[in-house]
Amino acid sequence: MRYGKKRQKLLLLLLCICLLGPIMAGYILGRTGRIQLTVPVVSYEKIQDVTEGMREYDVRPALHFGGHAAAYDSVEDIYYITQNMDGGSFGGALSSGEGRLLWPYDEYFTRFEDAISQGHVFSLYCVDSRKNMYCSYRVVFTGMPIMVIDTLDGGEIKGGREGVMRLFDWKFSADSYRESSCYAAIRGNTSIGYPKKGYKLELDEKMSLLGMRRDEDWILTALYDDAGLIHTKFAHDVWQDIAKSNGVKKDEGTRMEYLELFSNDVYLGVYGLIERIDAKELSLTQGDILYKCIGYEEDRTDSDWSFGLEEAFDIKYPAQYGIYEYGLLNEYLDIFNHMTDREDYEKARSMINMENYVDHNIFTLFAYGCDNYVRKNNFYLACPNNTGEGPAYTFIMIPWDLNATWGNVQVVDMTCNNTLYMPEVIEDPDLWCLDVKQLFQCYPDEIAGETYARWNNLRKEILTKDRLWGMLDEDFAYLHASGAYERNYRRWPEGMDYWKEDYIYEYVEGRLIWLDTYFKEPY
Repeated sequence: MRYGKKRQKLLLLLLCICLLGPIMAGYILGRTGRIQLTVPVVSYEKIQDVTEGMREYDVRPALHFGGHAAAYDSVEDIYYITQNMDGGSFGGALSSGEGRLLWPYDEYFTRFEDAISQGHVFSLYCVDSRKNMYCSYRVVFTGMPIMVIDTLDGGEIKGGREGVMRLFDWKFSADSYRESSCYAAIRGNTSIGYPKKGYKLELDEKMSLLGMRRDEDWILTALYDDAGLIHTKFAHDVWQDIAKSNGVKKDEGTRMEYLELFSNDVYLGVYGLIERIDAKELSLTQGDILYKCIGYEEDRTDSDWSFGLEEAFDIKYPAQYGIYEYGLLNEYLDIFNHMTDREDYEKARSMINMENYVDHNIFTLFAYGCDNYVRKNNFYLACPNNTGEGPAYTFIMIPWDLNATWGNVQVVDMTCNNTLYMPEVIEDPDLWCLDVKQLFQCYPDEIAGETYARWNNLRKEILTKDRLWGMLDEDFAYLHASGAYERNYRRWPEGMDYWKEDYIYEYVEGRLIWLDTYFKEPY
């Protein structure tokens, strides 16, 4: 009996050790003795001991993450290391070209999520006992992929420079590092005058970036005039959801993912990496014609090979084009610009995919795409009509350049980065897509009926408040938890006095409610 009680006490003691041992060990190792990113964590006293009497490096040895030079911001003297926030702990391997690395104890090693979201600055030491030298680094972990573009001559990208692109991605890819020679150049029209520039990026080889398609041509949008860094991505995602739910091929548009960009040892902020809308993105085939509307067809003429349209429309596909391709577009514009009777109305309808145009109109009205409701900032895709009846081609529309959306309206005022939230547009009916509006003005009952039916269908699952708010919650949570949102606006604080995250939630909810009533009788 006595033996049984002793055995019970022993078992209880062993159980306590098993339960408390890992907790205590974690606490102790969190202070010293732990290995983080293959680097030992030691006490500050240990750092002082090993560096006593040593000289500090004049030029620090390079710091590597996963065997590659880590991203560096010379302005704040900070190295940036990407992490996978889903992992719950620090990962990867740090190394130096010389000596051995040591972390001084930091309580944030036991607070992974806080360290990333708060942009906590860790200290890291490199000690070379052979040379009797040491140095220290300042290190920040980010939960967002990092892209580095270093030009070959070290100069700013500006009009265009050759360089090397390096991508550290622990969010989308098991193969976490990409590298390619590249050509980068500033892009944009209005945005070219902003202090934070957007870029086009051409790689020397095709590769998949951030889980998107395998390609060599990419867009880096600066999001400088996109308050909250949210409008562009949310608009692309909503359009894709709408387009995927219809029966139309080749109208889904493009995707965007966030990254933090560095160039020539300078932190440039949060950018959107966007797939180009092109033949590959839309799965175009022989006979398709892709037009990009970049302006207004104010100087049309029948005496020119392009009918005066080349200033307003670029032809992106096919590579070789001429009077025939511009002639098709000219015929389309003639019909929609001069629609007067039933015959014109029927011919106009026969030239377009009505399902796509209704969706585009709903999207433009819902998102309040104040830079997309006229033809500018839309792609027009002319697809061969192989039915043997009607026009030779059928047009579909795809929106792009979607920063001025969700109640954020374009204004001429750089203090708010040329966009400003205006709650009064929640009940504004005036942003009908121009070409659909032409049809509506001829036969309002027909267009109103088709629009209302499609709106009700979308409201069942695609355009619900809970779903849309959930998408916003997810994007904002990622931006903040990664630490990138606060870092971006510390670098580019302009305009933040005019923005609150609640604005876009207010707009989405209010616009849904208002359109539910408006689409019943949009007269």
